[in-house]
Amino acid sequence: MTAAARGAWQMSPLELAAGFVLGLDPAASLPPALPGTPTARVAFEQVVREALRHGPCVVSFSGGRDSSAVLAVAARIARREGLAPPVAVSLRFTGVPAAEETAWQEKVVAEVGGVEWHRVEVDTELDLLGPVATREIERHGVLWPANTAFHAPIAPFARGGTLLTGFGGDEIMSPGWAWDRLNRVLTRRARPAPSDLVELLASRAPHAVRRRVLDRRPEPSAPSPWLRPEVDAQVQEEWKRLRDLEPVRHDQAVLRHWWSSRYVQVTRQSLGLLAAGHGAAVAHPFNDPRFLQAVARERGRAGPLHRSRETIRLFADVLPRETLVRVGKATFNGAFWGPETRAFVARWDGSGVDHELVDVERLAATWAGEDPDARTWPLLQSVWAAHVS
Repeated sequence: MTAAARGAWQMSPLELAAGFVLGLDPAASLPPALPGTPTARVAFEQVVREALRHGPCVVSFSGGRDSSAVLAVAARIARREGLAPPVAVSLRFTGVPAAEETAWQEKVVAEVGGVEWHRVEVDTELDLLGPVATREIERHGVLWPANTAFHAPIAPFARGGTLLTGFGGDEIMSPGWAWDRLNRVLTRRARPAPSDLVELLASRAPHAVRRRVLDRRPEPSAPSPWLRPEVDAQVQEEWKRLRDLEPVRHDQAVLRHWWSSRYVQVTRQSLGLLAAGHGAAVAHPFNDPRFLQAVARERGRAGPLHRSRETIRLFADVLPRETLVRVGKATFNGAFWGPETRAFVARWDGSGVDHELVDVERLAATWAGEDPDARTWPLLQSVWAAHVS
């Protein structure tokens, strides 16, 4: 059976319909911390140094804060230890203004200095059903997230070596954890309010009580109009259950909840498969166990107050200030919903989806829009795989 025939083997039928992997992986746990207590920066450098020593060391370099930090630290280590410099590879998207990052990239490369930099021009090649993505589907089945093939033009530069990504940086460096507010109050970084007493009592109560308090918050995921109502409700319930399981202390949330989430584990698996298909290993300094253990130890109960403050704390010596504090980042949706996808959707007859989960007419209406919901992308690719198997 071909990989395409296997379809979205990483995802359950419900996850495929929802377009997101859900819950925790009970088999995923962080390995024991190694002897010694490296700082988060030292742990980050350990991951990067290993990639440099088993080169070529290639950085998937978008120009955002995370990939810039990876590149800058790699360049610093290479100069300091006489290793071959890292190779930065950036994709340049023709006709997608929202993906334009040239100025940011040039600023970082000039500041870092001494790196080899390749810029790969991309037009429609990364279409969700274009030649690059469908080749990966045929090799591995539908990978999640559906834009994993973004790294396919970059991975060949790392053949025989290691591809470094910034995966995990957005989440681990930013606030937004379920109990951020309470932890700030308990560590005296925020002035308490009457409502905090309810949160405090809930945090120490059985799960049923905690759930009632958490349910007063906004829904953790946007509605999915292409799902049947009862299925959408089930997906929302899965999101609430995941939020309910997040430990109150930030360090425990990182070590026990973030790492074991299917979001982390399936993404790591997908990027590993893609890189291996091009003869390379892959590493994620922001999502390496050593870095997570060090970050958890340094932060303790309370999570990061601000994305920029945390980036400055770890990387102020290697990145220009404009990069450290920048707001916003490139978006690439326009590069993925391209001519091959539009042509396939135009002739789609409604087959290839589970009609008990998906409202075909609403899905068709979603795909007919100018910028269809990215959560439907895995479903699109699985429909394609079903048609070609």
